[in-house]
Amino acid sequence: MAKKEDTIRFTKKVLERLRIPQGKERPVYHDDLVQGLQLRITSQGTITFFIQKRDVNQVNRKVTIGRFPTWTVEQARDRAHEIFKDLSLGINPNKVKAESVGKLNITLQRVFEDYKRSRGTNLEESTIKGYKSIIDNQLGDWKRTPISEIKRSMIEERFLEVTHGSGRFIDKDGSPTRANTMIRVLRALYNYAMGQYVDSREQPLILHNPTKVISHNKAWNREQARTGQVKEYNLKAWYEGIMKLPEHDKNTRKLNSSEVARDVFIFILFTGMRRNEVLKMKWEDIDFKDKTFTVGKTKNHEGLRLPLTWILLEILERRKNDNGNPYVFEGEKPNSHLSPPKKQIEKARELIGFHFTNHDLRRTFTTTAHRLNFGKYTLDRLINHKTEDSRDVTARYVILDVEDLREPMNQITDALWSQMK
Repeated sequence: MAKKEDTIRFTKKVLERLRIPQGKERPVYHDDLVQGLQLRITSQGTITFFIQKRDVNQVNRKVTIGRFPTWTVEQARDRAHEIFKDLSLGINPNKVKAESVGKLNITLQRVFEDYKRSRGTNLEESTIKGYKSIIDNQLGDWKRTPISEIKRSMIEERFLEVTHGSGRFIDKDGSPTRANTMIRVLRALYNYAMGQYVDSREQPLILHNPTKVISHNKAWNREQARTGQVKEYNLKAWYEGIMKLPEHDKNTRKLNSSEVARDVFIFILFTGMRRNEVLKMKWEDIDFKDKTFTVGKTKNHEGLRLPLTWILLEILERRKNDNGNPYVFEGEKPNSHLSPPKKQIEKARELIGFHFTNHDLRRTFTTTAHRLNFGKYTLDRLINHKTEDSRDVTARYVILDVEDLREPMNQITDALWSQMK
């Protein structure tokens, strides 16, 4: 039991006037409002709050709270009550603290690895590569840093360095777009960490996302929208060049990958689909009887059933094989799809005489559809675009069947083909 002279009313003024002991003396004082809350003062004047109390199993527990004035008297009392509650439930606060410290030491690299495992197949391979590139190149010196130690000021400084090509990136050109992407990657990892890492009481260990400082300061870099597309007057040259692509494949193996890539490029142009959606198409997704095909796992994680036009059927007929490969656009390895055709697109640009990207083909499809005055909801459905506007109530009620999309698809095909003759 505490001596009467050692029991005092903890207040800021009282603690600031406590006698500083000499030598090795370390007197202990007890709070007269919260039984079990104590403090110790050293010869250097350091005051530390702690509690000493028996738990539900009558085991005497001593738990350090923290130093005054970093911890105020009120905060120490609140924390003491939390510890008492844990003790009454048989929870050892010291064990909880040790676990928490261990989890707070989880590094940025570890969070990334956990994030990948938790998302599994919901993460596209290209997304994983993009995240890894950012972490390796823009955040390489933070990979072994505990995320709890990455502060807002550090993020602000790194954002500016990447934007302007300064500091650690003085030898590199500034990239506002890359800086924005870096913050988006960090934001995703912190959001994941806030929900993933908890203590034994299921309380989150990461309470804040420091990347919010960029939004708070309205510091995001303005990004110029990409507007590239194959112009109407270039479609004929584009098609003629693409059709010549297989002739320039020097691969002596059985599969002519340039021939497969040719059909991929044409399929993208006449559907507006994303490259990876086309590459991962399987024969089981094709319904020749109903003349439809299904895009299974799309970027927005929703399935999409679309009509097959004459030119798409023509491509599918070319791609039919009897080797058992489940993919429409097969790769060189058994049961694989074509890898992203980087070499083939470079050769195609050389043959055609101008630059284009896979996304330019997608924009060409959507631009053509827009010129034909198709409604927004028809176009969004055709390219499987999910509206970002939560206020758009109409979008929830507009349900378009595959047959509603057949005539628009036919008209877009005819419009594109008419420029290629």
